[in-house]
Amino acid sequence: MSVQTESAPTSETTPDVDYPIYDADQHYYEPADCISRHLDPKYRGIVRWADIDGRKTVLINGRQLTVVPNPTYDPVAAPGSLETYFRSENFEGKELRDMVTMQSIQPEYRDRAERVKRLDEQGVEQTWLLPSFGLGIEEMLQEDPESTAAIFTAYNRWLDEDWGYARDNRIIAPPMITLIDVASAEAEVDRVLALGARMVILKAGPVANPYGQPPSPADPRFDGVWARLAEAGAVVVIHAGDAGYTKFLSDWGESTRYTGLKSSPLTEVLSLGVERPIFDMMAAMVCHGLFDRHPALKVATVELGSAWLPDLHRRLKAAYGKTPQLFKRDPIESLREHVWIAPFYEDKISTLREVQGADRILLGSDWPHPEGLPTPRSAVADYECLGAEDMRKALHENQKALTGTR
Repeated sequence: MSVQTESAPTSETTPDVDYPIYDADQHYYEPADCISRHLDPKYRGIVRWADIDGRKTVLINGRQLTVVPNPTYDPVAAPGSLETYFRSENFEGKELRDMVTMQSIQPEYRDRAERVKRLDEQGVEQTWLLPSFGLGIEEMLQEDPESTAAIFTAYNRWLDEDWGYARDNRIIAPPMITLIDVASAEAEVDRVLALGARMVILKAGPVANPYGQPPSPADPRFDGVWARLAEAGAVVVIHAGDAGYTKFLSDWGESTRYTGLKSSPLTEVLSLGVERPIFDMMAAMVCHGLFDRHPALKVATVELGSAWLPDLHRRLKAAYGKTPQLFKRDPIESLREHVWIAPFYEDKISTLREVQGADRILLGSDWPHPEGLPTPRSAVADYECLGAEDMRKALHENQKALTGTR
């Protein structure tokens, strides 16, 4: 394939590499009918569009979807327009809404052929193309497992129709899986694997359960799901989403009400939407023996950063030293064997290499989201600390080994 490098918007001296890169975190913007197009009429009243205060929004079970400010995505924030904020370089103390740059929705955000052209311009050989508001709907549907399963299946059918799960090696679009109902999850995994899916995507956090305490995703009741994925060699992507953790903000006097492009110091520090859910989920997968029971399982964490990982290693090491009889193997070795990580660009990527290894690092640009990078190859400057050999692993070889060779 002939690829051209998309010019980075910063300067002519921006570092680059002379090979196409693999990007584990790009996104589409869902159209208005991404659920309704294939949804059984029995469930169509559950998800609907409405006008609230003069703005179009999505209602799920009568509640407003708040994971994105504008679910129409027109206008939408420009790629990378909040990079300065997420690099902690907001020296003027601006609010997010004053930093973001808006644009009309671009064809490549919803059209596959246009997206492939953009990948060529970006010098990206393959991307994992992921949901935008899709991973925010499960938490709002948890009281009704039957409807949740039906809506996820409808969404996945739209995804296959518009993007394809894996039509070629350029775009790999994983269908969403919810574990809220075991039988439905197994059936949906069977269905999407039969259609060629190479990966699936789940939100970080415990499994929603309307009947009692939310169980660990590594509970043996879900082994049928994990066994199917492991046997197929499918990658399990864990991505940021509504994990239900924001309810704990009220315990510390913080508002749980959606405030758009605003935050508070404590909300930022607690990171209940990102670092806490993935720390807990990875700890549960290791400590509850998921990788012991499914030794071929491959997991990739995306848009969840890597700052949580050193402390997880520290705690696993301590637990293993105190109670080795409760583990079948060294938990850190289990984590290193089974988990790949796409760090945030603001993370210390050299530290990630120290704790997880260079062969488990991925690039995730989060393009075209405003909190992501303006162009995927902008990440080269952040990965240079790895040196040429390990940087090539992170930018090219590691993802290629996971999903790029079929």
